[in-house]
Amino acid sequence: MTPARAKAVVVKCKTCGLPFTARVADRKRGWARFCSKSCKAIKQTQRTGYAGPRDDCSSYSPREDWARYAATIHPFSPEAFEP
Repeated sequence: MTPARAKAVVVKCKTCGLPFTARVADRKRGWARFCSKSCKAIKQTQRTGYAGPRDDCSSYSPREDWARYAATIHPFSPEAFEP
């Protein structure tokens, strides 16, 4: 006896418009709206305007981040003695 397969439908991606196969159960949950994670990320960036934790890595400076953190801790706490 072969295992039962999940029912599937062909739907269009909400970002690129290409057809892809999605499970009916996922569609009922509100999932399976995009053909790939990259298409979902594009739509999410358009919707929220947020593209990730560091949009511009050129402005990242570990030394400045440490200085900002060190200014918030108490000088006699155990955290103050960690590098």
